Amino acid sequence: MSSVHRKPKSETLESSDQLLLNDGIAQLRLGLSVDQHAQLFKYGQLIQKWNRVYNLTAIRNNRELVTHHLLDSLAVLPAVSVALQSNRQPRILDVGAGAGLPGLVLAIAQPNWQVTLIDTVQKKAAFMQQAIASLGLKNAHAVHGRVEEYQPGVPFDLICSRAFSSIDNFIALSQHLLAEEGQFAALKGKVEVDSDVPENWRIDALHPIEVPFLDEARHLFMIKR
Repeated sequence: MSSVHRKPKSETLESSDQLLLNDGIAQLRLGLSVDQHAQLFKYGQLIQKWNRVYNLTAIRNNRELVTHHLLDSLAVLPAVSVALQSNRQPRILDVGAGAGLPGLVLAIAQPNWQVTLIDTVQKKAAFMQQAIASLGLKNAHAVHGRVEEYQPGVPFDLICSRAFSSIDNFIALSQHLLAEEGQFAALKGKVEVDSDVPENWRIDALHPIEVPFLDEARHLFMIKR
């Protein structure tokens, strides 16, 4: 009996995925350059390549990598940009950054932002360090460690997280790293699932986030003292 040979599923992003990414960026109206488009696509390729060995993310599907990771991270950029508009070179910390989402996406899109990414998993920190080098990012720095033990010396203007922990726990673990007038940015799904903030903190703004080609609830909590 002859065996049926099937074409193996693609393990790297292709031209169709690049078109999807470019279309999504156009819908978000971010005004990114051709070089930034290329950097974002290359970053997606790096995630796919390393994911085969290091299990950086549960997502293996090319389209979902573009929509659920790259475009999902990019979609918060307008709201975060407004929050940081008074600071020309803000210092940003991405907590529990994993494969670098959203921190590396923000660093690519905003070269003037100084982005630090931290994760407790060594292989994920190693990937981020390699991605930063491969992409030639001068404004990003990856750290392996626990955020509650991190002591960088200079506080951050904004601390963000994406599916890191509950908002309450996220703030409790990292509040020692926030500048006096700084703010937290927590990207979440449904509002009713997780919206509690610790005492002496308040939700300054709650932005519904629309991600191109993604029909799932997304909300960005901006939290201040």
